[in-house]
Amino acid sequence: MDLTLASLVLLITIAATFVIVWAVVALPQSRARRTQERILEELKVGEQIVTVGGLIGKLTYLNREEDIARIEIAPGVEVRIIPAAISHPLDILDRMRRAEQAATEKPKKTGRRA
Repeated sequence: MDLTLASLVLLITIAATFVIVWAVVALPQSRARRTQERILEELKVGEQIVTVGGLIGKLTYLNREEDIARIEIAPGVEVRIIPAAISHPLDILDRMRRAEQAATEKPKKTGRRA
């Protein structure tokens, strides 16, 4: 094998490795980040949430500009957290089921013609 062919094979191997790493690591992380951002955008004060650390409580305050939130973990006991520490709403499984059902339902025909 001459040197240029060996260099070409090495370059193709390195490029293929980068593509595989991107597909296995970077792409799923990007999807998870977008999903997490969407979930946080839909949160409202008064909802039951779960933090990354596993605390369950009611969201009592949320200010995205100041990057601060408060959750009530017991009657009269509130904890300040950053919104990024919110993992998901407590009813996340119900929300995911409803979203899947809405996506699989076909639009109903009205019987009208344009």
